[in-house]
Amino acid sequence: MAPKISTESRIEIRETRGMVNHGFQLARELGISTLLVSAELSSDRKRVDNVRDQESIIWVAQEEEATKEVCGAKDQCVEIPHGPVGPMDQVSLALIIAVMNDYIQEDESVLCMLSVSGSDRLDNLLVVNPKRDFAWFATHADGDESELPVSQEFVRLVVIALKFASEGREGKPIGTLFLLGDIEELEPIARPLILNPCKGHPKKSRSIYDSGFLETMREFSALDGGFLIDLNGIVEAAGVYLDAPVTRDVQVPHGLGSRHLAAAAATAKTNSLAIVISESSGAVTVFSRGAQVLSLRKPGPGGN
Repeated sequence: MAPKISTESRIEIRETRGMVNHGFQLARELGISTLLVSAELSSDRKRVDNVRDQESIIWVAQEEEATKEVCGAKDQCVEIPHGPVGPMDQVSLALIIAVMNDYIQEDESVLCMLSVSGSDRLDNLLVVNPKRDFAWFATHADGDESELPVSQEFVRLVVIALKFASEGREGKPIGTLFLLGDIEELEPIARPLILNPCKGHPKKSRSIYDSGFLETMREFSALDGGFLIDLNGIVEAAGVYLDAPVTRDVQVPHGLGSRHLAAAAATAKTNSLAIVISESSGAVTVFSRGAQVLSLRKPGPGGN
């Protein structure tokens, strides 16, 4: 005997089925061929598969196993890190990763099916064009040979920052910054506050991909200053103070502190990316070319 489905569940199923149907209808009317879809519930994935025709699907999940489960030969998957991030910020991060991996183009419109209510089920439709709608892409011009690419190292640092922001250190919030770029270019604006604790250690033991080293980084985050990280993800220094001039190119939103100002100034002076964890709010902010281009904030009540 099949299990009885509650009235509430029936309503949710009907709502989700209608949203998926209308989502594909809207995509086809607008000539959109790629959809970004939350992959948390297998029932939602099945509904999407039943309605799709020739559309490309980019599945988004926070669990590695979930992405492996849904990624077939014709689909792409984006795994976004767990952390204190609201649903719209998850979309921003997923789009950056999708563009970085050439799943979509910067100026390509995409229809997103996601949850913004805090539940796992699909409950919202959103049409976005990365270059039109997100500051990150608007400030990164095509064809700029000096532009620092959005690399796997950048994504890895965002994952680490979200992890640190969420978990803290010994029960206390973490506030620090990561500066990613060419070390020879960064060194003139980096003043060591202490003897460099990374100096003399093998590169492989200072890699941001070494899970064991992450706990060392967590401990180093208690030091004043921040981290210098090369383009291969090797931490070259910790406990450094960034001493770049605050010029007219530096634009920091009101309410952010000296750590954010130093990070923004560093990216205005050098070809680098800065990722800052706010000790007070737990927000993770990315700076490029002297300005904030991405802010991953803790979700408010209801997951927003």
